[in-house]
Amino acid sequence: MQGRGPPPSLWRNRDYMCWWTGNAFSLVGSYVSVMAFPLLVVFTTGSVFDAGVIAATGRIGYLLTTLWGGVLADRVSRRLILVTVPLAEAVLMALVAWSVHAGHVLIPLLAGASLVDGALLGVKQSAVLPALRRIVPREQFAARAAQEQGMAMAAQLVGSPLAAFLFTVSRWLPFGADALSFIFAAAGSALIRRPLGPERGESTQHAKEGDRAGWGRVISDIGEGMSFVRRQEFLRYMTAWVAVANMVGNSFLLMLVALLKHRGANPNIIGVTSSAVVAGGILGSVLTGFIIRRLGSRRVFLLGGWIYVVCLGLAALASRPWQIALAASVMVFATVPTASVWEAYTTVVVPDRLIGRVGAVSNFAAQSLVWLGMLLVGWLSDQFSAPTAVLCFAALLVPFAIAGHVAKALTPLKTPLENVEELH
Repeated sequence: MQGRGPPPSLWRNRDYMCWWTGNAFSLVGSYVSVMAFPLLVVFTTGSVFDAGVIAATGRIGYLLTTLWGGVLADRVSRRLILVTVPLAEAVLMALVAWSVHAGHVLIPLLAGASLVDGALLGVKQSAVLPALRRIVPREQFAARAAQEQGMAMAAQLVGSPLAAFLFTVSRWLPFGADALSFIFAAAGSALIRRPLGPERGESTQHAKEGDRAGWGRVISDIGEGMSFVRRQEFLRYMTAWVAVANMVGNSFLLMLVALLKHRGANPNIIGVTSSAVVAGGILGSVLTGFIIRRLGSRRVFLLGGWIYVVCLGLAALASRPWQIALAASVMVFATVPTASVWEAYTTVVVPDRLIGRVGAVSNFAAQSLVWLGMLLVGWLSDQFSAPTAVLCFAALLVPFAIAGHVAKALTPLKTPLENVEELH
């Protein structure tokens, strides 16, 4: 009896492409506003720390809801979450655009909006991986992760200069564009035909349990996800690694803005330079499959850690925007295969019944220190200098780059993804 042939390309997976297309539009809008927020604050108040406060409140909002969102993703319709939450995000960003248009550029107001937006994102993101598990074959999860990182890089490539252009035309326009983009995300999820789970019987049972136990049951479900991660050495290591790596990676845009402004760049140069950096990530997403096949997952993961350290150091010491862009591009290039290894292996080893909760724990860990990173970038840049801030963040990654070579927890990375078994 012949085995099954390889699954069709993700580009021919209708349901996946519905989600991918809607999310692509939404990501462009999100990167427009992500770039517009620091531009608005830095070029209005002159304070990098204020920009860090706004970014940090968004991450704090995400942390407040992501674990609860994981429980929801295993209890209620994931389709409902993926359709209604983007609509709420659209309304919120439209209110931000109106506020900026009216001249109310107040840090507490912008921070509050960022907090609510982060809370909504925490609920939505917790449902993404469980939903994608239903429409993407497991052997294609590494390719999916790389493809989506490439989409994110391409969105940033378009979004950064678009944000700078819209910002120079009128400061409210970037936020209005982001509000419109969330409509596409809701539509893309609504068009998916395949059931995204949980099944009717499962959701009904969860609802009855929830009626009887209330928040006690929610806390118990969150605890089950945390307990599963705690019991598995591989997941424990990856959870700690992603917390620190993501703190540096998600603070990188603010670092880049501060570093380029320190070197005398204007908003348009910052936008173009950011796009040039993202081009490295797009190339990385194209080559991720080849790189992982050629080097192996473990070697890719270890090499990526050292590339982060070296490139951050070079960016901090560079004196010209193109030199900063080159060093940052190499770092972003390495980020795609490294993060693809982390996400793919973390996803396939978790049983389906726990994927929402364990995925939420993983996402919580990934964002747990980002708010602190944003504040540190702003404080170090204002108190010392932007290059000093970047060098400090490079130093944070050195212990993990060393530990990866001796950690037994990374043994699963020696096994090809299609042969990895679920943990119990």
